[in-house]
Parts: sequence; C-alpha cells; structure tokens
Amino acid sequence: RDRLSRSPSGEAGRAFAWSLVSTPAVAMASGAGATKTSAIVCEFLEAAIHTTLRVRGVYPAEVFERRRLYNVAVSRSRHPGLNEYIRETIYSLEPWIEGGTLEKLAVLFIDANDRPVERLVFQVKVLKEISGAGAAGLDGEGDRDLISCDDLEHMLRALILKIQVSDAMLSPLPEDCRFELLAYSWSRDERGSGEVWVDETRAVSERNQIADPKLVPIKSVTSDFLSMQIFAECVK
Repeated sequence: RDRLSRSPSGEAGRAFAWSLVSTPAVAMASGAGATKTSAIVCEFLEAAIHTTLRVRGVYPAEVFERRRLYNVAVSRSRHPGLNEYIRETIYSLEPWIEGGTLEKLAVLFIDANDRPVERLVFQVKVLKEISGAGAAGLDGEGDRDLISCDDLEHMLRALILKIQVSDAMLSPLPEDCRFELLAYSWSRDERGSGEVWVDETRAVSERNQIADPKLVPIKSVTSDFLSMQIFAECVK
C-alpha cells in the first residue's frame, strides 16, 4: 500500500468558489455531457474538507463563508491560497478514484507539538460509472439514471449534514492545530496527477500514526454508483 501526503504551503493561488447559482456535478450527470462519478466524488470531498475545517475549529469561523451545494448550506474558506491547496489536492486524486486505486483520503490534525491528535477518514469506492443519458431511451434507461442521480445527491447531502454535526461526537481539538491531507493507494504504480503528492518516508509515516486510536463512526452510505464511509480516529 502506498501512502502519500501533502501539506498547505500557505502560498496564495487562484480562488475556487461554489457559485450561489452553480449546478452540482451530480445534477449535471443526469443531463447531456454527463460528469463522471469520480468528478462527483472530488466535488464532494472538496466541500467536505472545507466544512470539516470549519466544524473542527482549525480556523476561526470568520475565515469561512456560506455557499450551497446539493441544496444544503456548506462552508468555504475565504482564503485563496487555502482554497487552491484543497482544490488542487483533491482533483489530483481523480485518476485514482476513477481507476479504483484510492483506498482512502484522510484529514490529519496535528497539535502544536507536532503530534497527531485526530484523523478524519474518507473511504471511497466507485461502483459504477454514470451513463449520463439525459432523456430516456426506448428501454427507459434515462429515467433510471435520473432517479439514481437524484438518490446520489440525497446521499451526498446526508454526508455533508452529518459532517456538520460531527463536532458533537468528537472531543475539541487543541488550540493551534494544523492539518495535512493523506492519500492511501492500493497500488504503488499509481500517482495523483502532476507533482502534487510526495511519498511518505517511514519516519513521517510513523509520526502520522495515532497509537491505539478510538474509532468514531460518522456516516456510511452506499448507492448504485459509489459507497463511502466516513469515520474518525482519535487519541484516547
């Protein structure tokens, strides 16, 4: 199993915003020019990480603004550099997600003494690609796709809503925490696109481990297109 990690550099970049009037990828998938399931997963993970950072108090609440995705309120940071870091990192994993080699993505929280205190884990598995026929064909497959896409949006909405209340299930993080994103691949032959990710050394890998963690289930869902499990590993 291959482990790779990436930390925020703090450098400013292009800002990414979910528009108040933009259409989620899951909705676009039910029309012409359908979006891939892997792109839908990336869109969700991006929103989920922004929301997690707000909920867990890694940054002050005023750093975030409200947007809407899947017809529910989500958080997005106001900092262009942080937005670019999260977006570039997540979308570099799209080939892994599409190819089935991504085991999990983890948000690792590290305290001021450089000790890991919590890891929020997203285990993702694409089960089927969205065929994307906008109108029903003679066999009615289009109608079934639309129903499945609608179910998928409901599923992603439920995951976001659960993340928003996950703070009640977890202990408060220490002050001055920072975070890193860790990707775990089933194959050493796969890499995220470009030079975004770096291999962990054994020392770094051991540093990022939480010994005998307490497991806190957050949410687990399955649809025709994908299954996803979210849980936290916490210091006891």
